[in-house]
Amino acid sequence: MRETLMTGSEILVACEKVSTEAEVTGVNRRYKSLEFTPVNSIPGSGERTGWGLRMIRNGKIGVSGEWGMIDPFRLVDKVIGSCRYGPAALFSFPEESPESDSVSTGDLTAMTHDTVCIYLNNLQARIREIHPSAALSARVQWSEDSFVIMNSCGLQGSYSRTSVSTGLWVTLPSDAGLLQSGYSLNTTDSLPVMDDVLDILLLPIHTEGFDSLSAVGRKKVVFSPMAFSLLLQAVRAGVSGKLLAEGASPLAGSEGKQVLGNLLTIRDLPRLNDGASSAPFDSEGIPTRDKILFDDGVFASFLHDLGSAAECGAESTGSSGRNLGEHSKPVCTNLTVDPSADGSVNTLEETGSGILVTSILSAGGGNAASGSFTLDCGRVYLFRRGEILGYCDGCVLSGNVYDALSRVTAIGSRQYRSGTDLLPFISLDGISVR
Repeated sequence: MRETLMTGSEILVACEKVSTEAEVTGVNRRYKSLEFTPVNSIPGSGERTGWGLRMIRNGKIGVSGEWGMIDPFRLVDKVIGSCRYGPAALFSFPEESPESDSVSTGDLTAMTHDTVCIYLNNLQARIREIHPSAALSARVQWSEDSFVIMNSCGLQGSYSRTSVSTGLWVTLPSDAGLLQSGYSLNTTDSLPVMDDVLDILLLPIHTEGFDSLSAVGRKKVVFSPMAFSLLLQAVRAGVSGKLLAEGASPLAGSEGKQVLGNLLTIRDLPRLNDGASSAPFDSEGIPTRDKILFDDGVFASFLHDLGSAAECGAESTGSSGRNLGEHSKPVCTNLTVDPSADGSVNTLEETGSGILVTSILSAGGGNAASGSFTLDCGRVYLFRRGEILGYCDGCVLSGNVYDALSRVTAIGSRQYRSGTDLLPFISLDGISVR
């Protein structure tokens, strides 16, 4: 970390003659990975270091960023060019350093390529106890990431975080063709619980009495946590203070109003103990805090970084996020939806009859700003009285996210990880299927 701080200081020194306000962010990632197939396993490892620079010059904000070995003066030259056409600087960089809060991290030193391979072989064995012909493939990457931020106004902060990114896929030959199911999730310190993986991966996999059926019209639709996470992309955009400042948020003027179904409570939790996107401060050095976005369907508040807060006459909520070399924007971190206190895990029984969506191939044709969506789901699964009876290929779902989430009929009693989100199954009524 000391070497990282020295490099950041060198970049700030290189900025002194061209700007009185500059900010440096550094990222170091040390990782290992394993590609797993029924045929072989391929281990990998590596390290990456990147630097980002923001500068206020002539009243405008410029950005630049590089991965690998960097030349501070080259980074400054790039940011000077960016300042010429960057947005107006409506704020100053903060002067007060964030407190030295630690992020809950795990000990990944015990996780080796061999231990991951053993875990995946055991998972493969459990899957084959249910479906002897099923094949598991996976990609696992585990890393320790260190972050540092410092600016010319005196702010300085740093923290480290561990993460495990896991992608799993099951393939099964059947009379209905080649059946496939996938699941991807991020954790902080361990591989996913096998029972959770089996719940998600094997729910849509059937080999007997599994026929092609028709699914057209307005239907009750159950979204798995992975599909639900993609549906929530419009909500992520809608709560952004940047979209509000641009006059494009469909939630403008809705604070304190019922927007979603009263079964839905949605939170953004950057302080979640085991959240893969948890952090003590955001990418501008502002301390983070947990927030309720929708409380029993009532819209609570927008997320702001320093820029959107200045435009909207608000305060930063510690929600700034950006990649190296990009401008800041308000972002969600660990998005969570409260599970129900009772009912089934996957809501199929409460829903009665409808279709189950476990994955989404693409979300083309929608508009995240307005909430409209067109989701190509590929294969969906039809169920009746809680039992999956068949499938339908080539299904497309369409509608408006806020309208759809206002008609929640059931929420699962258990949360599952999907990417960095923590979500239950959800049942929605009246979704257009074609």
